[in-house]
Amino acid sequence: MSGRSRLLVPYGMFAFTLGFSWFMLAPLVPTLVGQLKVGLGAVILFISFYGYAMIVGSLPAGWWVAYRGPRPVLITAVFLSVLGLLLRAVSHSYALFFVGQALAALAYPLLISPIGSVLRMAGITQRKMATGLTIGFLFLGMSFGAFLGGRLGTPAAFWTGWWLNLLVGIWLVARVPKKFASGNNQKSFHIHLRPSVWWLVGFVVASTSVMIGGIATPVLGHMHVASPAVLGGLLSGLTFLGSAVGAILFGALGERGTQGIRLQRILALCTWLSLLGVVLDFSGVVQIARGGLEVLFFLLGAFGNGWYSLALEESARVAADAGSAGLNTAGFSMASNIGVAVIPTYLGVMVLTHAGWWAVLTLILGILGLWVPFSIKKTSSSNHHTFHTMRRSR
Repeated sequence: MSGRSRLLVPYGMFAFTLGFSWFMLAPLVPTLVGQLKVGLGAVILFISFYGYAMIVGSLPAGWWVAYRGPRPVLITAVFLSVLGLLLRAVSHSYALFFVGQALAALAYPLLISPIGSVLRMAGITQRKMATGLTIGFLFLGMSFGAFLGGRLGTPAAFWTGWWLNLLVGIWLVARVPKKFASGNNQKSFHIHLRPSVWWLVGFVVASTSVMIGGIATPVLGHMHVASPAVLGGLLSGLTFLGSAVGAILFGALGERGTQGIRLQRILALCTWLSLLGVVLDFSGVVQIARGGLEVLFFLLGAFGNGWYSLALEESARVAADAGSAGLNTAGFSMASNIGVAVIPTYLGVMVLTHAGWWAVLTLILGILGLWVPFSIKKTSSSNHHTFHTMRRSR
């Protein structure tokens, strides 16, 4: 493994620490409501910060990497994350916790959004595998955070997250090359932001998976299932775990052969079928045993995030150069998190009041995503068009 390629391991591990520090909040929400003396919505807002940061910060992060290279962006991500998590760990007031969580959340788009440029400029050639590994480690961190956060409690969970983030952050900064390949040998070139149909995959997969996880507990309670909060938490954890396994496994499989679009079609169909099973159960059409529901949630995460990771790399492949690749993946991330901000809020709430309409609209949304890989010819990497052009000189 070359010196530049060795960036991948600490890069993926730092993504793990972000996911771990982020989702350890989920089981600690009731505790924080009491400690910070605020309402439930004010604490849940902390978890949402990462999604809002991706919407606001994705394109600026992609632009920054395109013009200055990954080094200053990655170092800033480490600095903001370490500082923010430290403030969170020492805070005894809502205001300081708010500031710390907001700073830590800004590291998320800086690290993940321009992944297309980071991998290319670092000289990593197996980019489907590398993308899957990074996204997989992010979700693996979320799974561990959700599982361990409640068991560690406060403040132990926050200090554990900070120390882990600090140590891996130092490792990442030490491995970031001072010089990256630009991906273009011309004295001047254009940086293109090229929205493509692959962005729709990010929008659909991210929004539906978050919505399903978010409504699991209230739906189970509405169905009078025993211990709905416990089962709902387990199902969400299985989705995160499946997402990690799927991204890593199918990212690696995507490197084999030249017919990558065929794998995406299979994953898209399997994702939709898994979604169909959950929708039929949640809408009361069929009753699935607990074990079957657990398998469905795991598969929904595995197939969905495997497909998501491959589509993310496809959005980078349409770029003319390494700088544009990061801008394209930043746009993909922004589209994904717009879906997360909108769909669960407006569609998810319908499941208890208009279950039939919720089921129909959710499946239609899934079909829109399913259409994308089947609309792409095997000989074409993607359909795209140029949205904006910026000139860079060096």
